[in-house]
Amino acid sequence: MGYAYAEFMKGTWPSPILLGAFFVVIIVSALEALLAKDAWRRIGVLIIEVVAFFISFYAESPQLLGISAAIVFVFFMAGYTQCRSELNHGIIFRFFPSTHGVAAKTVTALLLAGVILYIPRIGSGPIFINESGFTVIFDWAAGLAGNFYPNLTLVGSLADFSASVAKESLSGNAAFTAMSSGDQAATLSAATTEVEGNFSKFFAATSTPSSMMSDVAYHSIVATLQTWRARSFFWFSLVWGIAVFLVLRTIGVIMVWIGQFFAMIVYELLLAAGAIRITEEAQTKEVIGFS
Repeated sequence: MGYAYAEFMKGTWPSPILLGAFFVVIIVSALEALLAKDAWRRIGVLIIEVVAFFISFYAESPQLLGISAAIVFVFFMAGYTQCRSELNHGIIFRFFPSTHGVAAKTVTALLLAGVILYIPRIGSGPIFINESGFTVIFDWAAGLAGNFYPNLTLVGSLADFSASVAKESLSGNAAFTAMSSGDQAATLSAATTEVEGNFSKFFAATSTPSSMMSDVAYHSIVATLQTWRARSFFWFSLVWGIAVFLVLRTIGVIMVWIGQFFAMIVYELLLAAGAIRITEEAQTKEVIGFS
């Protein structure tokens, strides 16, 4: 997972590999919390896991690595404790309630560590995701928005998008409707040029009518980040890091459930293969009541 994230930030590995490694960590963490009854053994395994995760970032600041490693260890340990508490206080083993805490803490820990390691790179080179990954997300979001705004060309060039905006703005104009076809074409062309100029001024990066919308948005975000970073690196890094974490953690809620689902599949396979088993234990406990 650590190596996948390091290569992802360099832009050499695509996001699906990172996402796959992310879910593998969730699956393994959930199974470890279920099966590791000895807390000291679990602590030892966690230390090895934390070292393995951060070894790919050996060139980073020691303070940065120390903070990130401490956060990951604390959250991983908190997830393990929550899982064991659910197992110790429950009568019937329930997979999803037992593993939800450890899956949620694992997602939070990895996202926090990822954001902390990402902060020194803010505004320099790629943003949080590389350009190819951003294009995939942009096209998906544009396709989704197209369901609500079918008359706007969101996936395409800046010229296509500007023409669709100009056409949409003139469609309800009575004077435009009354024009001849030649006058309508000339008016639409002039409106398209005006919209292109307005958007070129709005975007912080240099763009041409033939530039793809995903490229324009990406380079505009990078240029804006670089400008803000130059003004106040500390406050910008702090605010941007918090914003990125909150956005990712919102998406992380879905990742928790998906990770638990994959973990349950692995758990059921191990159970069917006889690698693990569920047994019943008779326990004696004290209770307090009125005499």
